[in-house]
Amino acid sequence: AAAVGVAAALLCAACPAYGFSARAALGPTAVRVLRRPPLVTAVAVAAAAVAMPDGPTPQHPLPAPWPYVTVGSKVVNLYSVVFLAVNIIGLCVAYPLLAVAYTFSFLFDRKRRRAMDAVVALWARLCLTLFFFSRVRVEGVENLPPRGQAALYTPNHCSFLDIFSLSGFLPRPLKYVSKVEILRIPLIGWAMQLAGHIALRRTDRRSQLATFRDSVECLKNGNNLVTFAEGTRSPTGVLGEFKAGPFKIASFAGVPVVPISIVNTQFAMPVVSMFPIRRAWNVRIVIHPPISTAGRDSNDVCAEARAAVNSGLPEWMAHEFFETPRLWEMLASVAPNAASGLWLRTPLVASRGPRAMRPPARPTGSKSDLVASPGEIAKKSGENPSEK
Repeated sequence: AAAVGVAAALLCAACPAYGFSARAALGPTAVRVLRRPPLVTAVAVAAAAVAMPDGPTPQHPLPAPWPYVTVGSKVVNLYSVVFLAVNIIGLCVAYPLLAVAYTFSFLFDRKRRRAMDAVVALWARLCLTLFFFSRVRVEGVENLPPRGQAALYTPNHCSFLDIFSLSGFLPRPLKYVSKVEILRIPLIGWAMQLAGHIALRRTDRRSQLATFRDSVECLKNGNNLVTFAEGTRSPTGVLGEFKAGPFKIASFAGVPVVPISIVNTQFAMPVVSMFPIRRAWNVRIVIHPPISTAGRDSNDVCAEARAAVNSGLPEWMAHEFFETPRLWEMLASVAPNAASGLWLRTPLVASRGPRAMRPPARPTGSKSDLVASPGEIAKKSGENPSEK
């Protein structure tokens, strides 16, 4: 197993198709793991091989199609240029319609702005369709609330294409709670502001309270609101923890929560890319039955919604990588710092950006103890670290 790990490192260094050095590919922590005694390295590499799922995943993604360039920490290739051109064409078609729709909404429908939502949905669908005929399959349409009934939609989030997919193919008008930086993007952000989407400054407590108030008002006005309960895009595609805030919004507004699972958008546009780097293929939107919030604790609704989203995802997205407790215990006892070194399991991370090469975030909950330093482990077990 140690020989396999070394051979993989040499392959990454030698093969020009990968375009980066072994140190950049594996990261300094992984290189240190390869320099450890053979037993430790063997355990780390063998554990990575056992846990590796079949087929491409964000942990083992497809290579970024050539030719490509890296802009800062983001990847751009010919697919990105085509997508940008398609967006420009779509906006040229959409903006005259947006002007007419905004005028109509301002005069007759200020609270819901349905005409604006229809134009945004047309633009999103047009962009994905023209982008090499990308297709999105929607499952569980029968679970959608009746038209005219407001609801809070809570999908998982691992790509910017989630917004395009939902807006273009979910048969309901939608508003989004989006970070303020998105609403500042020329043309796209301006259209979202005109359509009445809600901005959020995640580091500003006052902005968060204003967002809460605006979201409740938006739902009470009869709008459908989309909030990504994870708070940000998942860098690996694995479902993260849900925050309780969106479910408190639904409870205050008295509307049901509709969990949604989105699959395969991260392959076309991972977190580390500036624009899509390949055609969006086999994208699925799975709609789960609505969850009532009447008389229920928001934390219970949050847990039920996350379980529903989790049930619609592939196994490698639904569970934390290296979830097996015995595996964590083995790594903690044999190589306490090997958890971050197991990033060597990633021969290629869709881009070559430095942020893509960082080890995964330290797991939360009980497993965090298992990847602690030997001193921390000894301290928690009541032993003297020096004697240990």
